Amino acid sequence: MARIISFATQKGGSGKSTLALVLAAPLATEYGLRIAVLDCDYQQSIVKTREQVDADNFEELLKTVPDARYPYDVFALSLEQVFTFIDDPEKDYDLIIIDVPGRADGDDVFNVLTACDAVIVPLVSDYLDRASTAEFMGILEAIKKSADTHGIDFQYFGLSTKRIAGRREEKQMDDYIDNLGLSRFNSYLSNRVAYSRASTLYSLLNPAWLRYAGGNKETADEIRRLCEELIQRLGLPARKPAGAPTSLSTSSTSTAAN
Repeated sequence: MARIISFATQKGGSGKSTLALVLAAPLATEYGLRIAVLDCDYQQSIVKTREQVDADNFEELLKTVPDARYPYDVFALSLEQVFTFIDDPEKDYDLIIIDVPGRADGDDVFNVLTACDAVIVPLVSDYLDRASTAEFMGILEAIKKSADTHGIDFQYFGLSTKRIAGRREEKQMDDYIDNLGLSRFNSYLSNRVAYSRASTLYSLLNPAWLRYAGGNKETADEIRRLCEELIQRLGLPARKPAGAPTSLSTSSTSTAAN
């Protein structure tokens, strides 16, 4: 069965859609996972990236690699459609990533979160974000306790994003979350321009795209650490894709539900 995760927060601007973009392509191309991304955010950032940013590059790629495919599937869904999708036995994925709306404060959002195996909360060290983020993670802790009581597997994690090395607020955020007894990833993503150029076609672990995006070895190392920690924490199968000639294609693409 597919593992289901979502990126969620109570405050916009934390980079949850960017997280989905940064992780989905390398998890597919470098680790061989069959992935679906469900774009349920009202802004449809992931769908727009595929349709408006990546489409031209994909057409150029087809000229030299006629059998090229997008590395993972993207579906534009409403929150109400999520349950039909994940319950469909015809859907054969290792990992389903749900990008929920930017403010996780409605019953429809929380219903979707409770269907996930794990919820990942972007942690931004801004002092004004700290209390609301911790409050949201506290709600997830209550969901986890209820799930544990009923023998349901549910996890949540904070994940530091837009991190600036040496900034004291970063350590303060880490300490704040730890002192509350909340869970967080050891890996993180720094505040890098390359992440804002993440693609649904090319992984940032692809050297050519990494250079185009303005990344470097440290960028790639951060992504690898995060991918491997996610795989380990969720118990995902770490496979290498079988013989994709450009390290791009493991599955077909769609921007609407079947």
